[in-house]
Amino acid sequence: MDKTDILCQKDRTMMEEFSRLSLERIKSDSRVLASLPFFSSYFVANVKKEVDKDRLIIEEAAQAFQAGRPVCDLDLEEMFERTKSVDKQFIQSLRIPSFSLTVRYGDIADIRIQRIWKLSRIVYDLLHQWPDTASFSEVVRKVYTGQEFKDIIVEILRLYNQETHMLSHSIKLIPPFNRAMNSVAEMLFQAMENVTEGMADTYTVKLFGDKNVYVQT
Repeated sequence: MDKTDILCQKDRTMMEEFSRLSLERIKSDSRVLASLPFFSSYFVANVKKEVDKDRLIIEEAAQAFQAGRPVCDLDLEEMFERTKSVDKQFIQSLRIPSFSLTVRYGDIADIRIQRIWKLSRIVYDLLHQWPDTASFSEVVRKVYTGQEFKDIIVEILRLYNQETHMLSHSIKLIPPFNRAMNSVAEMLFQAMENVTEGMADTYTVKLFGDKNVYVQT
């Protein structure tokens, strides 16, 4: 059993579903998306970038765990620097006319490092309690309560929402596409925020059942 690969696959599934649900929320306003026909492709590529970045973080944290290093010894700054190679591949993959993107790392560094830390802690928490005979679902239920698991999903997704929102401010387009991009970016951020709680509830119910999902007011 490749536990690291299981964690990466679970992350990919969640992020891709989150992307699909968020896009569905804004597709109801066809006028806005019609003004930016490339936006869906851009967002899908951005999600792939996030999944690739998460894999890098999960694999590094798992390797450190297997080497016996405590989680507090992880070099988050070094891991942050390594994620920049994923950003570079993402930007190079974009083939959008009149489009440019320069990542302003000073704007997103704190948020990304927080997400690196959260993901690394999850990897350590699960691997520490994960016998070879247990499934992913079994070890999650062993390590977390339903509310704790839901809170973790919300934190991970909201940090992604914030970074994506900030990244959109670095996109440069010629007029009038620039104004349309700003509008779509704000709509998307609100859609992502609205989807977050529902996604966390859904995943918690799958693992823990209805009684462990608490609606926060």
